[in-house]
Amino acid sequence: MLRNPKSDYMWIVDPIDGTTNFVHGLPMCMPSIAVAYRGVVVVGCIYDPHRRECFTAMRGRGAHLNGTPIFVGEQETAADAIVAMGSPPAAESLEMSLRGVKLLMPRVRTIRMLGSAALMLAWVACGRLTCYWEYDLSSWDVAAGALLIEEAGGRFTDLEGTAYALRVRKIMASNGKVHKEVLDILNTAGVV
Repeated sequence: MLRNPKSDYMWIVDPIDGTTNFVHGLPMCMPSIAVAYRGVVVVGCIYDPHRRECFTAMRGRGAHLNGTPIFVGEQETAADAIVAMGSPPAAESLEMSLRGVKLLMPRVRTIRMLGSAALMLAWVACGRLTCYWEYDLSSWDVAAGALLIEEAGGRFTDLEGTAYALRVRKIMASNGKVHKEVLDILNTAGVV
């Protein structure tokens, strides 16, 4: 994060989200850039150079893909949801992810791990994925995507259902319609 103590604005930049993908030549890595004003994300951009897709959002002005408005998916239930999740390196995050996947897998359409939080968030915003959750991320991983999802009509919270703020590390992003159902499954699994 880049902050000037004399300014109310803060830049939140991840120059290569999906670093492991990048190192191994997997085309699922990209920059994610957000600007926060007094702690609230007001602009977000995720650019996928492999597909030449530029996801943008400005607070109150909607979300766009290459200039065309985008919206979250219409799935009504977890059974129809394509759920994305991360592949955590830390022991506690791994434990929580395994608990979550064990209960989610038989109750959702499918689960995907793509290796880039920015990509998964952008894809929730445009309806390619229904939801995405992860146990431990940093603001540079999610700030731009959080705004994209909110502006595309979705919901972005912590794993307890509390609204997103820059310091939130345990995240749940969805089309809004399956949000509570998926959170309930995760909570039943002991993901806290």
